[in-house]
Amino acid sequence: MKYYRLDNSVNTKEIGRHAIQLDFTDKKTMDSCWSLVDEEFPDFKPDLRFDLEKGSKMTDVVSSGVDVPGFMINERVKNIFEQCKLPEHRYYEAKVKDLKGVIHPYYCLHILPNDYSIIDFDRTIFKKTEEPVKIWPELAFSNVKEIKNAPEIQIKNLEELEKYNEEFSHKLYVVLDVLRIHDHEKYDMLYFPDVDVSTVYISENLANMLKAEKITGIGLYPCDDIENLE
Repeated sequence: MKYYRLDNSVNTKEIGRHAIQLDFTDKKTMDSCWSLVDEEFPDFKPDLRFDLEKGSKMTDVVSSGVDVPGFMINERVKNIFEQCKLPEHRYYEAKVKDLKGVIHPYYCLHILPNDYSIIDFDRTIFKKTEEPVKIWPELAFSNVKEIKNAPEIQIKNLEELEKYNEEFSHKLYVVLDVLRIHDHEKYDMLYFPDVDVSTVYISENLANMLKAEKITGIGLYPCDDIENLE
């Protein structure tokens, strides 16, 4: 199975001049967003209301600044996701007012991490490097070569990875290079924040569905360094 990295679009011709397309409508919305926690669902109904930033364009997926893993999506994208196998997740209703004052229904998709036990740490490749993250050539950064040439470091499990990161204390970094998993369930979305920062991967099946529907507001980047061993 081939995988893709899924991001919000950075194409200004598509999204407009702002990387974050939405602005909070009022303080109540901000309080609601700030109360959301990455790896657990809230015990309240989030109040998510936004205005489209001047100079921004409406897209199927909009960048919102909401600090939870997932995406702000419209009904078209939600219908696609509902046909796929995602990690544990919830949808929160949201409203987006465009520049003409028209309110559009959106959904904030909040995903929790996949089970880390599906990662084959013995076959996954980590590098010890001065570079803090793995950067993608499609985004025109230049440190991929340095990371590829960095020495490998053996990581046996998640606890050992956390120990090394604490030990190096930002002087060196343990960076994921090649991810190998045993995914019997064949998830269409993968999210391992403790191993690969905030990266969301999707299956080729899901990527093709998004392409076929010409979904706007997304960046899709092929990942050759992910392998499902099942």
